[in-house]
Amino acid sequence: MPKGHRPAVARIMDAVDKVLVNVCAVALALMVVVCLLAIFYRYVLGNALSWTEELTRYLMIFVGMFGTALALLKDEHVGFNTIVEKMPGKLRKIANVVSYTLIGALAAVIIYEGFKWMIASGSASAQILPIKMWIPMSCIPLGGILLFAVSLTKIISELGGSDKC
Repeated sequence: MPKGHRPAVARIMDAVDKVLVNVCAVALALMVVVCLLAIFYRYVLGNALSWTEELTRYLMIFVGMFGTALALLKDEHVGFNTIVEKMPGKLRKIANVVSYTLIGALAAVIIYEGFKWMIASGSASAQILPIKMWIPMSCIPLGGILLFAVSLTKIISELGGSDKC
């Protein structure tokens, strides 16, 4: 199907893909820079920076949550593809829909529990960084929302018979 005639959902997910790839790449690059800075200060200057470990931890959570949605979007998530690929067409479609439905259910739990944790953190501050804890905690429900949205688009794609999103 020509790119201009793709369903709106597929075009939206293409845009989400581009944004997620770039945001995760920047976060990973920032993690590398922060870690190298921490090593330099600790071992070359002999004066460890206190905030580097905490910032790296929050960036890792961010990349993990958003990277999961990105992996699902690109069909690079963990799975038993060998078994599914050997199934006949209709059974393969059913297996994919069940898989995406279970992922969506897990995403719903992540969203619910993530919002609970985020709200419970309230006005608490991070241990070292001068930020409120709801900021890094917001990565959990936001990542869950993205994962849920991607699983829904994958289900729509499977049931609609269109090309993969």
